[in-house]
Amino acid sequence: MVWLAVLAVLLPLGASAQSLPSLGKDLSKGLGSGAAVLMGQGMPNVASAGAANTTGMLGYCIKRKYLNNASAGSVLSRLSGRGGLDASPEYTAGQRGQLQTGSGTFSLSGVQDQVKGKICDMVLDHAKSLL
Repeated sequence: MVWLAVLAVLLPLGASAQSLPSLGKDLSKGLGSGAAVLMGQGMPNVASAGAANTTGMLGYCIKRKYLNNASAGSVLSRLSGRGGLDASPEYTAGQRGQLQTGSGTFSLSGVQDQVKGKICDMVLDHAKSLL
């Protein structure tokens, strides 16, 4: 699935199969942490995000319409009802699209919408597990 996203980006640029590794290094310099997803390095470990960051990320995903179902809004409402989550720096980072995991911060800026949607789905699943 991730390779489809890579091909969707690279093929219009005229990339050949032989040039993908070289082009991947160039992309990773320009895209930052988002390039890891695009270049097949895997998705961030959403399960290691804390409750405040997950709540902020969920708000980010809903506001930008990566999640637009009623259950996402309900989960956000229930998590937001927990005291103090929205006052933390982790929550604020999530609201900016920055997922904080055990291995660092993963920013959704510069990542394709399809990948953002997948990460938002993962955030929703994790948020449900926190209830």
